[in-house]
Amino acid sequence: MTIKHLFIGLCIVLGCAAVLFIQSCSKDPTPEVQKGNDAPASIDVNGHTVAFAPNAPQLQQFTIDTVKETTMRLTLSAPVHNLVSIVKSESGNNKLYLFETQDITDTYTNYLTAEANLEHSSLALKRVKDLYAHDIAASRDLQDAEQDYTAQQSAVADNTARLRAAGIDPKALQGTLSGTIWVIADISEGEVTSISPGMNANVHYVSYPGENFLGHVSQIGDVIDPNTRKVKVRIALANANNKLHAAMFGTVQFTESPRKAVTIPVTAVVREGDGTLTAWATTDGCHFEQRIVTIGVQDSNRYQIISGLKPGEIVVSMGGVFLSNMLSAPPED
Repeated sequence: MTIKHLFIGLCIVLGCAAVLFIQSCSKDPTPEVQKGNDAPASIDVNGHTVAFAPNAPQLQQFTIDTVKETTMRLTLSAPVHNLVSIVKSESGNNKLYLFETQDITDTYTNYLTAEANLEHSSLALKRVKDLYAHDIAASRDLQDAEQDYTAQQSAVADNTARLRAAGIDPKALQGTLSGTIWVIADISEGEVTSISPGMNANVHYVSYPGENFLGHVSQIGDVIDPNTRKVKVRIALANANNKLHAAMFGTVQFTESPRKAVTIPVTAVVREGDGTLTAWATTDGCHFEQRIVTIGVQDSNRYQIISGLKPGEIVVSMGGVFLSNMLSAPPED
């Protein structure tokens, strides 16, 4: 092979290389993006769901955790006030009820008056019925007696409701021994499920620093305050030496034995604009469903879940607020 032939061959090789280089430079250097990554989220406001395409960049904003059944020890603190002190009367074996406010005193007085009037009305109605049965009393007399009895029943019911709203069961109060003081704690509706009658309660007062007064839960109120969403829990304390007085303020701590509870991270709970508490559940990390939850006590960094989630479900532990914002203000088409 001559030099001429080698030179021609070299030129051909270099020409082919140049063509390949030009073709490679003409291609789009941008790598192909996986289909579906940039697709907008699917939002169902009525169904309370938000869904993303697999590998969507928005998913990097979320951290997930599992709904677990863990062991919790309830330690709940709340402010308290002394509602009524029961003391022995200086005359006879009667008891005196020293209430924290004049309004409650007046309501209790009205209750006693209504109770006495009801008893009198009941006897009067019984007598008129007997006379009517023997054709001695007229039907109008019977109607008047029945109306008076109904009115006295309403008066008793009205004053009883007022007392119970303040945390006082009048029948239980009358059966309480002198030397006892009733203490009221206002507990949120989510936390009150963790309190039970008979539970120990340790009360502390500013007036007696470092001193502990041990009592027990005697009643859980049956009325939820519509404004504060709290329930009145009554605690009975021994006060034989009258050391404690009505209207004193302090704090109470409830403690119970460890128990199993359904829990999620504190960060998984989202407080919506209307005050509703929610959490976001998912099964695949792409589709998310908003759940309304009821929380109980907090232990360390986890909330007790009363309702809304079950053990083993997966929830968004970080980023739930972002999903709630998307649901409340979905993007326009």
